[in-house]
Amino acid sequence: MDDVSSLRSSATAFAEQHAMTVVPAVPLHDLGPEVQLDAEVIDLPGFLALAQRMGAPALYLEVDPFDPDPALVADPPRHLLARRGQLHGIEMAFVAGGVVHFWEHTASWYTEWEDLVDASRAAVRDEDVDDDRPRWLTESERAELAEPAVQALLAMPEFRVEKPGGGRYRFAQQHLPADIDERITHTAVRLACDRADELTRQRYADIDDHYEQLAADLLADSTYQRAGSAAARKQAAERFLTIWAGGWAPPTVAREELYARAQRLAKTAARPPALY
Repeated sequence: MDDVSSLRSSATAFAEQHAMTVVPAVPLHDLGPEVQLDAEVIDLPGFLALAQRMGAPALYLEVDPFDPDPALVADPPRHLLARRGQLHGIEMAFVAGGVVHFWEHTASWYTEWEDLVDASRAAVRDEDVDDDRPRWLTESERAELAEPAVQALLAMPEFRVEKPGGGRYRFAQQHLPADIDERITHTAVRLACDRADELTRQRYADIDDHYEQLAADLLADSTYQRAGSAAARKQAAERFLTIWAGGWAPPTVAREELYARAQRLAKTAARPPALY
């Protein structure tokens, strides 16, 4: 199934039909009990039916548009470049009984692009390969060699603004330095994402102390004021928090809480004073 847009439409229609809230993000991995599913294990209708049967109140959904960097592949195929802007991947999740159930699907044409990127990087590495270097590295050696790549990723605003999970992981894979040692690519991606997740948690750790002021400031934000729908206002709240946190995308719960408080504050301000 290469039409990821159809998958998204089917999922949102199902959620609307069964009164499930659609949350435009996916939870973090490795934070508790979870089940990882994919299209080879269960198809989308089966995953959605499972969510309904288990009484999930919300469906988490995130999509990834294709934005190819031609510099990553020599002479990139036209049929792939023509897909710029199309959705190449979708991730979904629901929570039931304290367990997060993840589902994801990637278009086959995007796998072709990833294979070309990997081949291009391998060719660059082969040009500079040192036949005398030891093949196997200890974990500490891999971490030390990966550190420059980790720092480079953490310095990228586009990496920091990626949501935790598959989106951030894929961004890291696609934007590693071209000359990185093939033996440490996985370590570099893992360390960068782990460190980004930790820095995000640290940045938002004391947000409970700031919600009231943030809600008041959000109501005065011009982008938020111009938003004409709940979805647009939530996106404005997410951008607002990202700026407040120095470029780190907020956890979904922080964005939802800020939006709720801003809505409550707006209603309180609009309510006429009681007459006694």
